[in-house]
Amino acid sequence: MLDVVIKDAVVVDGTGKPAFKADIGIAAGRIAVVARDVQQEAKRTIQAEGLYLAPGFIDPHSHSDSTLLVNPQAESKIRQGVTTEVIGNCGFSPAPLLDATAEEMWTAVGAPDLDVTWTSMTEYLERLRHPGIAVNVVPLVGHTNVRAAVLGFDELQPSTEQQAEMERLVQEAMEQGARGLSSGLYYPPGHYAQTEEVVGLARVAAHWDGVYASHIRSESDRLLEAVAEAVEIGEQAEIQVEIAHLKLSGYRNWEGVDRLLSILEDACSRGVRVGCDQYPYTASATWLSAILPYWAQEGGTKAVAERLRDAEVRAHLRKDWEENRAEWEERAGTRDWTDILVSDCGARPEVMGQNIAEIAPDEGKDPLEAVFDLIVDSQGQALAVFFDQLEDNVRTLMRHPLVVIGSDGNALAPYGVLSQSKPHPRSYGTFPRVLGRYVREEKVLSLEEAVKKMTSVSAERFGLTDRGVVREGAWADLVLFHAQTVADRATFTDPHQYPVGIPYVIVNGVVVIEQGQHTGALAGQVL
Repeated sequence: MLDVVIKDAVVVDGTGKPAFKADIGIAAGRIAVVARDVQQEAKRTIQAEGLYLAPGFIDPHSHSDSTLLVNPQAESKIRQGVTTEVIGNCGFSPAPLLDATAEEMWTAVGAPDLDVTWTSMTEYLERLRHPGIAVNVVPLVGHTNVRAAVLGFDELQPSTEQQAEMERLVQEAMEQGARGLSSGLYYPPGHYAQTEEVVGLARVAAHWDGVYASHIRSESDRLLEAVAEAVEIGEQAEIQVEIAHLKLSGYRNWEGVDRLLSILEDACSRGVRVGCDQYPYTASATWLSAILPYWAQEGGTKAVAERLRDAEVRAHLRKDWEENRAEWEERAGTRDWTDILVSDCGARPEVMGQNIAEIAPDEGKDPLEAVFDLIVDSQGQALAVFFDQLEDNVRTLMRHPLVVIGSDGNALAPYGVLSQSKPHPRSYGTFPRVLGRYVREEKVLSLEEAVKKMTSVSAERFGLTDRGVVREGAWADLVLFHAQTVADRATFTDPHQYPVGIPYVIVNGVVVIEQGQHTGALAGQVL
């Protein structure tokens, strides 16, 4: 007997081939049968007439490392149809957490008040497994974690012995379940690493058939050089490369999309395994302190905040800003202070949802002084949204076969502690936004192309066997949606809004979203 049979769905199977009408039978967590008319008995039947059925969406770039422990229901992701998240991105992972770096690293991951009782990847993954999670999780080990554990947060280069110790930590994490290595070369201390250091670590991950996922050194003025470095790392380490949240940030760089894609296509023609992910928005999000010169970011977030208490340091920064405005704009990717929106600042909740140009006059300050004060008040943890991209480039990148869809967001909820900010709407809207806006309304992609970019391509890159496709024998990670109504609702001013048009989501054969409501099932696995 089948556990579940889904009747009369229009199946978009994740391979890119045309949609077809079929019934789907599920047993023991897997797809047991795909046929035009399944007659086998089942414990329950879902009538899917008028609904499209696709593999559960795979988010290749997520930052749910801490939020899944706070809210294992993964509300904002599972309701988008996401059934698998890749965590530990941008060089920041939940493990290893060692010695004096532990507090700083976990704060960077995003839940400083969470009870941290682990140091290793094994221990962290056990925390996920008990009591469980609603989505599958693919963990990466962060370059920043291993570098900070060995070298701290200062601008240093490793000795031979220190490089070997970093490589040992990557190997240990891979042995314990990591699926690859991530880097955040845009952020210190990852920014201080030379290419050869990262190649050495990536080779370790490659030995375990892992992937190298990178927030590259620059996404604006030095974007092309940064992409070339990621390709070089992949080529030398012989590893699959995933360039995170590909974009052309900053108005001076918006005309470079053809050159960018040419570099990627040339790498593929040489046999380098390279891919990219993209979120469907024209704004990015990160720490507000990321706009500072790298010397001012040295030492970790608390050191940054403490440094900005010094009037002489502020004067030095102001002089640097006046003399090197282009470099500040390059880091931020924005033209002026109206393009920087504060999304999270626990110490100053009244400023969340306002841009710097609004905050500064309200406080009787100039914008730069307001930024300094926000960084100090938040102990370096203030987050901001940066409106830094061109819509035409978003569409161009989306069409390219090397580019898949990823959120760069967290699993959040519109209740409890995870609702106490105004985050980027990508945490709630990424995947339905593609289906609604870019498939149905603008026809940037066909439905089959979009689903393939959300499923099988990422599954292949991350080595997820029997995931990301609808076929007999594959795991029953599935999403049912209304193609004519599916849409995102989250906005920059009101981000905590679930999408519409996704009535059912199934994870490992278990119904987690039923008629748009969370069943409470924690059916996810650590993959």
